[in-house]
Amino acid sequence: MTSREILESLIAASPGEGPMPLQALLGMAQEKGLSGIGKAIEKDQNWYILFSRGEPDGAVLHDDKGTLFGNKAIYLLKGTEQFHFHAANHQFVERIILGCRVFDKNILNRGLSGDIPEMAGRVETRAGVFSMRLVKDGSPVPGQRVSLRKSGQVIANDFTSAEGKISFRLLFGNYECVVHSRDMSTRVYEFEFHAGLLNQLVTLDIT
Repeated sequence: MTSREILESLIAASPGEGPMPLQALLGMAQEKGLSGIGKAIEKDQNWYILFSRGEPDGAVLHDDKGTLFGNKAIYLLKGTEQFHFHAANHQFVERIILGCRVFDKNILNRGLSGDIPEMAGRVETRAGVFSMRLVKDGSPVPGQRVSLRKSGQVIANDFTSAEGKISFRLLFGNYECVVHSRDMSTRVYEFEFHAGLLNQLVTLDIT
């Protein structure tokens, strides 16, 4: 299952409370010490804020261009989103947060100040979808867990499709691609995501 499918399965298992703006959601979760997922839909964007015992520890933004995780998702909040909160098992939420942790919570605590839309505009001009295909001995590798790290922090997790393909929405820059083998070992590959890789399918041979 993809990260979005996992989130949607948890949401489907819990009745929603809302709608409410982000600041009301943050206040309610903190006051009651809630664990769960706040979801908002605005046009073609799906936002997920993950709460662990009242703290907004994770975030995911999914749209037709791909997926952003953690701080990168929070930077693009506009302040007009209306959220529904869905309670979820604390341990399940914690596992998902490992791949989408928000490290700069001050972004939320500032109440989405006026400088955020300008920042969001700059981010959009330097972002795109990185697409990759994993092969081994010339054949695609399905169901392979892949993580991306930047500056030592995990920013994304997902699994390859039946065709061995996987995509992440990223900002331009340097990353580490971590391929997790079923025997618990890992392989790390460094790469730079830049404009030349947009609309390209990169093949990674893990033979």
